[in-house]
Amino acid sequence: MKLIKYYLTTLFLVSLLVQSCATVEDVALSAENEIQSFTITRGELSKEFEISNDSITGIVESNFELNDLTLKVLISKGAKINPDPATIKSITAPFALTVIAENGEDRVYNVDIKREPSVENSVLEFNLTNETFATTAKINLENGEITKRIPEFVDLKNLSIDLKFSKYATISPDPKTIKDYSSPVSFTVKSESGLEKVYQVKFEYMNNDRLQSCTDANSDKWFGGDDRTNVPDILSFDRNVGTGQTIIVDKDLVPSVFSVDLKGGFRYFQGNTYYDKAVTLKLIVRDENSKILATTTTDVPAGFNGGMIPFDLSKHNLFMEAGKKYRMFWYVVNGDVIGVNSGSNANSSNGSGFCFNSGWTGESKKSKNTTLEDLSVWYEHWWHFNIELEGKE
Repeated sequence: MKLIKYYLTTLFLVSLLVQSCATVEDVALSAENEIQSFTITRGELSKEFEISNDSITGIVESNFELNDLTLKVLISKGAKINPDPATIKSITAPFALTVIAENGEDRVYNVDIKREPSVENSVLEFNLTNETFATTAKINLENGEITKRIPEFVDLKNLSIDLKFSKYATISPDPKTIKDYSSPVSFTVKSESGLEKVYQVKFEYMNNDRLQSCTDANSDKWFGGDDRTNVPDILSFDRNVGTGQTIIVDKDLVPSVFSVDLKGGFRYFQGNTYYDKAVTLKLIVRDENSKILATTTTDVPAGFNGGMIPFDLSKHNLFMEAGKKYRMFWYVVNGDVIGVNSGSNANSSNGSGFCFNSGWTGESKKSKNTTLEDLSVWYEHWWHFNIELEGKE
């Protein structure tokens, strides 16, 4: 009986061994080494390419840049690919991908993807600058005209230009070589695909007179120094009050005269006596970022009894661009010292247009070591102060 059991056990073990050997021989390594899909993605753009035999070729649209890419390549199960598609971030020339099957057999795929040449041939931006002037010309993409009215203080024979045009395009002549725009200048922009478009630059001087006036008054604001001795929280001969107005022009303007409207002559509040001497006013012109563009003064003569007081801006070469904000602040020089005041006429009604931009007021105090030169003492006022602006457009 023991002998029989021995033979049966031996037969079973031999059977298992034979079966195991047969299983190992039956499991062959895969020879699959195909690229099953190939997709490139850049931002929100994505495109899948057809695979033909051992080639992957195609063209993307001109706005599909072939840099900062993500490649997604699906290959046969168990296979490997070289180089790793995750390391390929740009396509600048044909390249190869090698797919290696489990059994070691490899297959080379040649990839050739190009971007379609751009047809864009536009001038996108045309900026003009010199030492005291900067602006942007108007570009008509339909007729190719680039135009701008230029202040008369600008030398058209010595302009610096910053010209931007379509990506991949070329331009002739080189804008950096052109300084003289006293007569029309032509540029040819050639797209990457070879399409050409001619742009002609025409500049004219701003020589049309313009006067804008705001004279409707129903209020007036304290303007100048203060000699009162019986007002809470106000010291005599301590404070100086100025007013201001935001300017927005609807067309580019070179201002020559800016005028402010005062209710009457300067006087002391105590005793209501007039100050029978000339008073100097100062004007500060700031841009919308509060940068000072110009300062000037004017004298109000003795005997003045109210009306517009002009500031001469003709020598300051100011240029006000349409739609931008400019802040005009005016006040009495040494108003706290002389202690006399007048009133800045204003319109407290609501409205729109040139005369209804925000007003400003400022108050400095000797006791706090502040002056009306300090931007921090100015704040917007809900009235619109009476002014006149004269210049060329």
